[in-house]
This record gives sequence, C-alpha cells and structure tokens, in this order.
Amino acid sequence: MKKNNEYLNKEKNKQENSSVQAVGRALSLLQLVAESNSPISVGDLAEKSHMNRTTVWRLIGTLENYGYVERDPLTKGYQLGYAANRLAAHATNYGSLIRRARISMEKLRDEAQETVLLSVPKHYGTLTIDQIDPAHSVRLVDYVNAYLPLHCTSNGKLLLSLLPPKELDILLGEPLEKMTPFTITNRDELLDEIQMVRRLGVATAVGELDENENGVSAPIFDQRKNLVAFISVCGPSFRFTKGKMAALTDRLTDAAQEIANYLD
Repeated sequence: MKKNNEYLNKEKNKQENSSVQAVGRALSLLQLVAESNSPISVGDLAEKSHMNRTTVWRLIGTLENYGYVERDPLTKGYQLGYAANRLAAHATNYGSLIRRARISMEKLRDEAQETVLLSVPKHYGTLTIDQIDPAHSVRLVDYVNAYLPLHCTSNGKLLLSLLPPKELDILLGEPLEKMTPFTITNRDELLDEIQMVRRLGVATAVGELDENENGVSAPIFDQRKNLVAFISVCGPSFRFTKGKMAALTDRLTDAAQEIANYLD
C-alpha cells in the first residue's frame, strides 16, 4: 500500500512539474513577443527561446486562442493581443496619460455638455481608457475598457487614416461588419471617408456604431509626432447633431494639443 502511494505521488509530481514547465514556456514566449519591436515569427521565437518549432506552435496557438497574442496579417508574425492589452489597462498602465488629459477633458465636457472619451490605438481597434459624462440624464453607456472597431467609429477612422497604404489595404480587404443601417461597409466609400479625415485632421461617426450616438475625434501626438491617443466628444444623436459636431471641431483639436503639450 505504501509503495502504491509513493508511485501515485511521483506521478502527480511529474504532472505538476510538466504543467508548471508548460506555463513557464508560454510566459517566456509571451515575453519575447512583448519585447519585439515588430511582429515576430515562429522561427524566431523558436530560436530565441531554444524550444523546438512544434512546441512553439502549440504554445503560441494556445496564447492566440486566449487572445494574448495576435497574428499580424501582413508579416504573419505574432504581436500582443487584446487580452494582454486589457490586463495592462487594468494595471493602470495608462494612469499617467489619464492624469495629464483629465483637466482638458473636464473643460471640454463642461463646454460641450456631452461625454468626453480618451482612447488609445490598438491592433484592429481602439481601447477606451477614460470617460467623463455630463449631467444630462440621457447620455452614453460606459465605454471604459471597451475595445471598439475601426471602420465605424471616429477614433477608428483616424487610426485607419494614419496607417501605411499596404496595411490599410489588407484591413479593408476584410469584410466590414454592418453595425447599424448607417455603417459604411463599402470599401470605396470608406476610403473616400478616410481621405476626408486626412484632409480635416478629425473624424466623425454618425450613428455608425450605435444608430442613436454620434461622435467626433481628434488625434493626440507626442513631441516626436507619434500617435498616442484620441480625444472624442460623443452624445445622443437627437442632441449632438452634425452641426454641433462641426462647431466643436476647433475646440476639440485645441484640447488634443493641450494634452500633447503635457506629454514627454
């Protein structure tokens, strides 16, 4: 009986050690992906991690299934996915940016009397990291930590307008989901919209994500002209009309510049 127990304990320890080893290997791959300046291939991951390609394929596939890495459609390499970004957001990774933007956001909210959002660019979408609402009883839902698509949001259109032509071509080659009757799902129409965004430097979404909401956004660049975030004013379509969005454009770009001046 004692020998049987010893055998069972050894087998249990082997399984636990194997599981711990798999977790450790997966985390080391995730770290390599995070440290890479560009999407990294499975071959490079195998070389840097000293694992065989089969093991890397299995582990990176698991990480992809859980959203911690994403496969880049252009290079076929891997980069951090939404799940990893969401963990970072919960770890107040954007605390400094939120603090520096807060005063400008509050002033803009008071002037516009509509919701002001702060968002950051992500792969295939944008992530809302802060939201300040007006006192109105009818206002937007809470979008903080919401990952929003590119083709039907004002932030997304801005991001699309700043992409290299080849990457933009790949993204627009994918089916564009019709979120509302007003969503632009025709590739050529969306390209025309993107060209207009490039000319104006701001973008609007009129009932395209939610047919009852309108929004206008401006980009925030750091001192080295890198895109850091977006600031948006959004509101119910019955109150925040196209005319009100147009009238707010200059004030919105001023707020974006105010925030940019606080960045390193």
